[in-house]
Amino acid sequence: MMNWNALYHRLRERVPSLELRRDEPMSRHTSFQVGGPVPVMALPKSEDEARQVMRTAALEFGIKAFFMGKGSNLLVSDQGADLLVVKACDGLNRLELLPEGEWPGHSTILAGSGVSLARLSNFALEHGLAGLEFAHGIPGSVGGGVYMNAGAYGGEMAQVLESVTFLDETGEVCTLPVSECGFGYRKSMFSDRKCLILKARFHLEQGGPAAIKAR
Repeated sequence: MMNWNALYHRLRERVPSLELRRDEPMSRHTSFQVGGPVPVMALPKSEDEARQVMRTAALEFGIKAFFMGKGSNLLVSDQGADLLVVKACDGLNRLELLPEGEWPGHSTILAGSGVSLARLSNFALEHGLAGLEFAHGIPGSVGGGVYMNAGAYGGEMAQVLESVTFLDETGEVCTLPVSECGFGYRKSMFSDRKCLILKARFHLEQGGPAAIKAR
C-alpha cells in the first residue's frame, strides 16, 4: 500500500515552493464538479517544479502520476482515486509569438500546456495568424488538445503543430517534431505513455483578422 504521507513530505522537502494538497476533492477541479478526494495533488508553477515532482515520484516511489489540465469532461468517482495528480494548467501558461523563421508568410506561437485552446485561438487572431479557428470552441487546454489530437470542423492539432516538449516517464525533458508524435484520430503517442506535456509550438499562416474571426 502506498505511503502517501511519505511522498507528500518528500515532495515538501525536495521542492519547498511547490503547491501541494492532501486529500484534495476532485470536484474542485472538474468541469462537471464531481469527484471524491485524491491523496496528493501537486500544482507546479514551473517546468522545473513539474520535473522535480515526476522524478521524485517515479524514481524514489515508483509512482506514475495522473496528469490533468482543466478537467474538461473528466469524470471522477465520488469515492475518489488512489492517485498522485499533477495539475499544471495554472502554472504552465506561457504564450508568446516567436520571431518569423525561414518560411515567409508563416509564424510560430509557443504555448504552455496549461493555456486554454480558446485563449490560444484568440492570441492567433490578435496577431493575424490562421489555422487555429477550429480550436476556439474546444473546452480544454493545449496539453489536453495535444494529448488527444483534439479537433473540430475539419481541423485538428496535428495540422498546425510544429513540435511538442514534454517530460518523459523519468522526468527527463524531451522535444519531438510533430512527425514523431504518432498522431491519429483523437490520439497520439502520449495516449499510451505517462508523459507530461510542457509546451507546444504551432506553425501558422498569416491571414486577415476579419476572415479569421468569421471562421
